[in-house]
Amino acid sequence: MSQPSSSSLVSVSPPTTVPYIKCNFLDKDTDLDEKPVWNNEIALLLSYWLQQRTNHDDIFGSFRSADAHTDSLGEVDVISDAEHIKKLLKVPFNKHSQISMIVHRLGRTILLDEFDVHSHLLHLEKNEWTWFRDFFLDTILRNISVKHFYKKNKTRDELIRKDRLVKFLCQSVEFPQLTRANSENDESKPTTTTTPTAAALLQQIKELVNANNNLEDETTENKQTNFTSSPFQRTVNWTFENMKMLIGSDLPIFGDEQHPAVSLRLRDMNKPINVLTGIDCWLDNLMCNVPELAMCYHVDGIVQSYEIMKTEDIPYREGCQFPPSVIRDLATNLLSFLKANATKEGHTYWLFKGPDDDIVKLYDLTSLCETDRDDNPYTLPVASLLYKMAHNLVLNSDYETRLKESGTIRTLLKHCLDMLDPEKFPEYYCAAAYMMSDLFIDDNISEQNWFFNGNETMFESELFKDDLSFEGDKDSVTCACVDIKSLVQPQQHRYRKTPDVPRLGPIHGNLDGRAREALKYLVAALRSNAIHRRSQSATTNSDEAEQTSNDTINKSKVIIPLPYQSTRNCSKFLIDNQNHLTGDRRLKAIILHKAASSYYALVHRYEQEKNYGSCLRYLRLALNCHTAELKLQSIDQNNSSIECRKLLSLIMSVAGDCRLMLSHIISTEEIEKFREQYQVINEIDIEIQNTIDEIGIDENSSEFSWVFELTPVIERNLYASANAYEYAINIVRNLGDQEKERFYLLTKRLGNVRNEMGVYWMNRCAQALKTYDQDTTKEITELFRKSFESFDTGIQAFEKIHDVSNIALLNSNLGRLMRYHAQFYAPIVNGIREEFSQQERQSYHKSFEYYLRGLKLVEHRSDLFEVYRTLSWELSNSYFAMATSLQDHAPLSTMSQEDIEKEVIECMTRALKYLDADLNHPSSDRYCLAKYRAGTIHHRLASLLHNAFRTEENKIRRKHLRSLASLHYEKALKLFSPHDNPLEYLRLLVEEVALADFELQNATDNSSRLKYSQQGLRASFQCQETVGIIDQHRTSSDSDDYNDNFAQEAQRLLAILNGRIQTFLKEIVKIFKMTTNKKLLYEDYKEMYSISLRLNDTASTFPRDLYDAIERLKKIYEKNTSD
Repeated sequence: MSQPSSSSLVSVSPPTTVPYIKCNFLDKDTDLDEKPVWNNEIALLLSYWLQQRTNHDDIFGSFRSADAHTDSLGEVDVISDAEHIKKLLKVPFNKHSQISMIVHRLGRTILLDEFDVHSHLLHLEKNEWTWFRDFFLDTILRNISVKHFYKKNKTRDELIRKDRLVKFLCQSVEFPQLTRANSENDESKPTTTTTPTAAALLQQIKELVNANNNLEDETTENKQTNFTSSPFQRTVNWTFENMKMLIGSDLPIFGDEQHPAVSLRLRDMNKPINVLTGIDCWLDNLMCNVPELAMCYHVDGIVQSYEIMKTEDIPYREGCQFPPSVIRDLATNLLSFLKANATKEGHTYWLFKGPDDDIVKLYDLTSLCETDRDDNPYTLPVASLLYKMAHNLVLNSDYETRLKESGTIRTLLKHCLDMLDPEKFPEYYCAAAYMMSDLFIDDNISEQNWFFNGNETMFESELFKDDLSFEGDKDSVTCACVDIKSLVQPQQHRYRKTPDVPRLGPIHGNLDGRAREALKYLVAALRSNAIHRRSQSATTNSDEAEQTSNDTINKSKVIIPLPYQSTRNCSKFLIDNQNHLTGDRRLKAIILHKAASSYYALVHRYEQEKNYGSCLRYLRLALNCHTAELKLQSIDQNNSSIECRKLLSLIMSVAGDCRLMLSHIISTEEIEKFREQYQVINEIDIEIQNTIDEIGIDENSSEFSWVFELTPVIERNLYASANAYEYAINIVRNLGDQEKERFYLLTKRLGNVRNEMGVYWMNRCAQALKTYDQDTTKEITELFRKSFESFDTGIQAFEKIHDVSNIALLNSNLGRLMRYHAQFYAPIVNGIREEFSQQERQSYHKSFEYYLRGLKLVEHRSDLFEVYRTLSWELSNSYFAMATSLQDHAPLSTMSQEDIEKEVIECMTRALKYLDADLNHPSSDRYCLAKYRAGTIHHRLASLLHNAFRTEENKIRRKHLRSLASLHYEKALKLFSPHDNPLEYLRLLVEEVALADFELQNATDNSSRLKYSQQGLRASFQCQETVGIIDQHRTSSDSDDYNDNFAQEAQRLLAILNGRIQTFLKEIVKIFKMTTNKKLLYEDYKEMYSISLRLNDTASTFPRDLYDAIERLKKIYEKNTSD
């Protein structure tokens, strides 16, 4: 038969001791009843050891072990005393055995503790366990007599046996090792005995049995409430098949050179070894990984012999044979039974088998017994372990793991809070509630995953739905039973390694829902803290409470410590070094810090949703919490923590965002909606605000009152935004290199808001210039100053972070501001624009300087080409604006015409140069606009050269000017489209016709006059297409195609064109009339002239009439040309 697989990892408490005592095998005929002559104290200590070892009915034993090894909670299948495990596994072999154990479920782990029915339920003089006793008397004792419940064996024979075992162990300790051990301790610790080696032996055995000095002096009440250390000599991580167990064991383990590890057993040769003894020895050795058993046989206390047995041979020894596979199947099936039925965390179960019963029953006492949960002595220990399990999961996991395990952590804390009455256990309730809030809103608020995108499709009620109540389903199974025979059958119950307890889903969802949940638990923590402080003040004076806490410790004895230490770069902890809630002021500071974080989350969420009234309301609460926290820290003389300052920087950052967005709101309805949002307040907010008020914080006189002001005044919002960003930057600057990224982002936001302020004041300047008079000069000057300072400050901010693109763009805005400044200096008298002034020129040149400064920064940056194009466009506009102003309002009183023309041409040429960035990229969104602008510039240059040509007397220069003018007319015509820009195109053609007309007027001989007349006539014929397009606009169904302005300008240009045609034809008719051999040409041109004279330029159909006339003229002209 195959042996079950078993492995053990033994840990000894304290771990610094040697694990085994060197063994002295006794000689034959040694009298075990003789008292050891060398030390009575060792015998007393070993007697105490054995008494502890045989007294395994501590109802909190598994809790003590679990508390000492919290990392095993949820990882192992069972935590219990080795004696309890052996008792369960011997049930099929002892029909008369009795089982009474308390069972608890924590995650995957089952906790088992012995429950003595006689001690706790059948002593009617005791007032404890009354809720369980009623159920026991009504349900169990109806079928079983009281006499069938075994009591502890306290007969004379049993006492003699224990005494003989003590003396046997005393004599089995080898003496020489103690002499060496004593030499190390002799100087450091004086001995109270006359034998030097005895003191060393005493010290070694004290360490081995984990004798706690405090334990000897404690009262019975204190013994039941001290869970700070393991009650066993050693703790064993025992893996039996695929079951993991944390076992407490006090098995004495000895050893020598031949037998490194051996367990000792004393056996009366008159009593044969039975199956129960074999199972007991086998399991002890398996659990503690001891390879051998040394059985010492005696007769009436006289040693007869030793028998050394291998552990694996024990099941096959004659007299105690048993199949190991039965033990394996029993363990597997029993664990499966427990896990399948004890499924509710926080519930207390009773595993019971009466004498001679064939079944084992599991009762859900929490569901069956009519009891207040506080009557159950397991309430606090179970709740404490649930808390510690949650704490360990948080402490030992990274951010991603914690997100995945958030449902498990939340479930554990939910059960913990459901079990605890905050009136009776305020400290525990406060700590658990705070941890629950931390689960929803993390202290490490710099983590990017802390914020969700808000695209959740579930409702808030579904996100945080919690149907795992403590009471559970009353219709669920409250009593389960299993036949002992089925427990030993192989594969009767399939063992499941995964947890069977229900778990809530991971925490996810929108940020505001999580923040509200966190605030709900923070208020619960504040209420519990208030209850705790009231209970303290009821038992001690407030002055003494701050100086000493010893009096209050006894009033609120902590069963299991609840540490809350740094988990994720957070310095917050609620429990002090005496395992009690920290001081009132410090605890409130911690809770208010978390509340500030939660309100910050709400601010962030509502700012994203553009609900700025709610955003400012939560800003007010967040900053009030922060101010109160700072005051509490200053009282305790603690400097503001890094987390506190970091949180403030984040709050001020989002405050800057909110106030900046508010500056864009101009709708009265929106402002009123925000005011309504600002006034809303709920019960949770009221409680937190009351706590703040108790601390003595007045929000109206707070240094942050300007932050959450709700006002429609744009400049106030802009200034508040800039100040908030500056406040945050000053904090972040002192937080170290780890905040470089946030410093960059905040500085960039500050630069942006300064830019917006500059644009705001610049637009105010532009509006003021429309109604400018002498009375508003000072006001406009102040607006210019504010705008300039804002842009300049913005540039300084961007320079700190080397943000080249934004520096360039702000220089562009400064350039535009200088253009407005030039308009400010444009002289206007009585509504009439006067000559271009020197102040205008200076402002324009300052504008060019800023634009060029920005261009220089980005001209070689391919990644900033769009910025380069924008600046080029703006600079081109500035040159064009100065050129047109200089051309239209020439300062002839201070400059010569030639110098003015040179300056205009220079500005126009530069304007064309900086248009190339868009003209060379047809895909540019400004391509059409740039093309139109370039056409306009060429047109203006052509007109300027045209005028210069008319006044120039030098023939060579006249010819040059004529050529340049024609060149610019030609370029302008290529840039303008007759379909898109019919008037502009016609104007260019008419000006070219006028140029021919001017040359005609200056011609002196007939041949020249005929040449220029025909040249002008051909130029006029080129206007036909444009005239037709204008006529199409006239007949279009879209009124915008032929509005009044378009119609008037079209009529004017067409009338000028018709007049030029008449002039050219009249001149040709005169010349051919004087020529005798051109009679036919004379008649044709005379007819053409007659056609032009019949046109009525005031008629509505004039565009169509002119188009038809030109068509007829072209035919006659082409006929004569071909002849």
